[in-house]
Order: sequence, then structure tokens, then C-alpha cells
Amino acid sequence: MSNALFTKPSALAFVAFLTFAATSCSKKDVAAPAPVQTEAAAAPAESISAAEVDELTTFIRSTTGEEHVTFDAATRNFVIAGDAAMSLDEARSHKESRTVGAQTEHRKAYYVVARNKANVIKVYADATVPAVWLTALDRAIANWNASGSYLRVSRVTTYATGTLKVTAVNNGATGVIATTYYPDYSGNVGRSCTINTNYNYLSSGQQTFAITHELGHAFGFGHTNSTYGTLVTGTPNTDGSSVMNSVCLTWSAFTTYDKLAIKTVYPL
Repeated sequence: MSNALFTKPSALAFVAFLTFAATSCSKKDVAAPAPVQTEAAAAPAESISAAEVDELTTFIRSTTGEEHVTFDAATRNFVIAGDAAMSLDEARSHKESRTVGAQTEHRKAYYVVARNKANVIKVYADATVPAVWLTALDRAIANWNASGSYLRVSRVTTYATGTLKVTAVNNGATGVIATTYYPDYSGNVGRSCTINTNYNYLSSGQQTFAITHELGHAFGFGHTNSTYGTLVTGTPNTDGSSVMNSVCLTWSAFTTYDKLAIKTVYPL
């Protein structure tokens, strides 16, 4: 995890493509970001000016470490690097309460799960999630629990506020395997992860890698192959084998620098 740490709802998406019978994920190949599910508004959404969009876009670039940020007026989400998202309201709240400092060298978390919530993270998967992805989710949770950090994650059978909700829908061959939100303004884990069932054909190792990566976004970690933002001290500018790299690999283990970044942000 070259250590880039995102935060805020981050709809994380991996890009899948076949190359000599091998499937991989790379944000550069994402044709379009996966739709981000939002709750229906009870009243007409308020308008947002182009000036505010520009201002918030700059803020998100500075705090997430990703240069490519766009605003989707339909969903009222900022799409980050093609595979992550932050709601308009959350972007406003974060900007209002925080000051962006110097962003140099090691990318580090700007939004993370609060200390009093990081060791009691709950993940709920609804009935839309196929068995193969439930298996990947359980393995991903086990991976994070074995990271040597303060993070403690469990899967629950009942949804409650502050829980990461995992759902699944077939969005077709968009190149986006899943989308996940970053931690919210109150320090809760990312609110949702949506899996694209079009990619049920991925190997179990790739699915485990993808969901481990997705949980990383929900905990505040960004892409490690980004060259924008601030790194975690002691980690390299890039880490090709990192679970937070935007290329979907087959799960093996957290790299040495992944572990360093995780334990730096969530120390015991």
C-alpha cells in the first residue's frame, strides 16, 4: 500500500480485462465509474454552482491523493480516480472542518475510521451478494484482522447505522469490479460497497484481493500507485504488489510496506 490513504466514501473500483487469459484490474482501463447507490431524496436536491464544484474538486484532490476527480451531478457524488466516490454533503462537511496542509512525499490518511470505532468495525452483506463473494468477503475480513493493527472487523447478520453495507448488482462489463465509500465525516467506516456480479468469473484469489482492496478504501486507504498527495513516512512512492495498487492481482499477502502503512495509521 504505497500508503496512499483515502477517506471519505470511496467507491473503489477495480478494472478487469483479459490479457493472455489473465484478468487484472487497472483504473486506467475503467471506461466508466460504477454507479454509486444513494438514498432517494425526500425533496428536490439543492443546486451546486460550478465554482463550488471546482473548489471541492481541488480539496478532494489534495486530501485523497488522486488527481482525477470529477463530479457526477446525477448521483451528487465526486468520482475519484474512476473507482471511488465521495458524496457532495460529505465533501462539504470535510472541507468546512479541516484545513488542507502541505501535501508532500509519503501519502497518508486524511480521513480515517475514528479510534473508538476502528476496533469494532461491522460489515453487513445483504441477500444480493453471491456465495463466492461472501467467501471473498470473509477472507478479506480475516486478512485485515491479521494485519497487526488496531483494526478489528467482523461480519454481522443485521444492518445498523455505522455498519459497512455490502451489496451486489450486475452492472455489466464496465471494467468496474466494485465500488466502496471512504470513512465518513463522523469517523465511521465507509458506508457501502457495491460488487459488480458481472465479474463472478474471477478466480477466488482475485476476488479476495479485490475485496481486501475494497475494505482498504472503507478504512481510509487510497491507491498506492498514485503520485499525488502525502505518503506514510517510511514507505516507497509506489508498491507494485500492494493490495491498494489499482491493478487487481491474485491475493498472496500484505506487502511489508502495506503492513507499515496500516500499522502507522492504526497502531495497536
